[in-house]
Amino acid sequence: MKKTPFHEVGLAQGAKMVELFGYYLPWEYSAGHEKEHLGTRTAASLCDLDYMGEFIIEGPDAQSLVQKLATNDYSKKAIGSVQYTAMCDSHGNMIDDGTIWRLGQNKYMVVSGAESDFDWIKSNAGGFNVTLKNITSEHTTLALQGPKSWHVMRKLTKFALETIGYYRFVETKVAGVDCILARMGYTGEFGYEIHCLPKHGRDVWDKVMEAGADIGIVPCGQAALESLRQEAGYLLVGNDHDKNTNPLEAGIGFAVKLNKADFNGKEALKQIALHGVSRRIVWFDIPSPAVPNKGDLILIGTEKVGEVTSGSHSPTRGRGTAMGYVKPEHTIPGLVFAVECEGKRHDAKLSVMPLYDPGDSRTRVMAQS
Repeated sequence: MKKTPFHEVGLAQGAKMVELFGYYLPWEYSAGHEKEHLGTRTAASLCDLDYMGEFIIEGPDAQSLVQKLATNDYSKKAIGSVQYTAMCDSHGNMIDDGTIWRLGQNKYMVVSGAESDFDWIKSNAGGFNVTLKNITSEHTTLALQGPKSWHVMRKLTKFALETIGYYRFVETKVAGVDCILARMGYTGEFGYEIHCLPKHGRDVWDKVMEAGADIGIVPCGQAALESLRQEAGYLLVGNDHDKNTNPLEAGIGFAVKLNKADFNGKEALKQIALHGVSRRIVWFDIPSPAVPNKGDLILIGTEKVGEVTSGSHSPTRGRGTAMGYVKPEHTIPGLVFAVECEGKRHDAKLSVMPLYDPGDSRTRVMAQS
């Protein structure tokens, strides 16, 4: 198991450390999951994302390889832009999802949830004039998230923050350290990602926390990150999609551009789009304190119609929440669902949109206060 540059921070702040994604990571700090979650929703939090995979594709054919790998279209993306995408096999099933950053004219960075994705990229690079590099261990990442993130960041950089658009990034100094600063996140709130060299990570962490002390910034562990991303409807590899899931049924059809030139899985996805998906991801509002877990049954009456892929207690809403797949004919108003947790049935209200900020507006609006 690997340790991130912020391992000692977690220990010093009383974090419960767990093994996730091949790393020791803080599950929750001493304040607890609920305070970390609500702190993100109302003020700001700082989260260790060092475990994310980061890979460079560079060379004359960099864009051509990116276009082959990605379901989304990168032909017109400007330098300084980030775009979400899926990467699929020839059957249209997802290898993973993630973001691709245009660093230069012929240079891109792929950021995903699994370092093993580098092997997939390498296996597709034959015949392309590119250089590939796995830089996962050479960069570290922090997520500053919450409606008061701007209040914190303005103390740490001289860059004109209002000029950084959503899903855009700049190279600038943050807390005196050379960083890549991006306007994005995985919580459903306004925020930033900060990328820097690992040797500077601890210093950046300390200075961000100091700058946010006056607004009550909190450290954010993986438990809070999980409940935050589930409220916002964001996918997690291994839970909400795997190599038997296509992006159309996973609710990310907006990241599939069937009108672009050939890419991995294009023909299969065209057929799925033509004939319709056999299932689709949905969200469930559970008006009880139940905490659903992956694998719990989704029921209509006594009939099993699906399984929970991700579930948690929603501190924002004070109730249970769950994600899972059901057949399209079950995504109609009026059907009464239940989720079975630890052998007990709990009423569940279906939604075809994420339960928190379904219009994704909070992530886009900078609150300068």
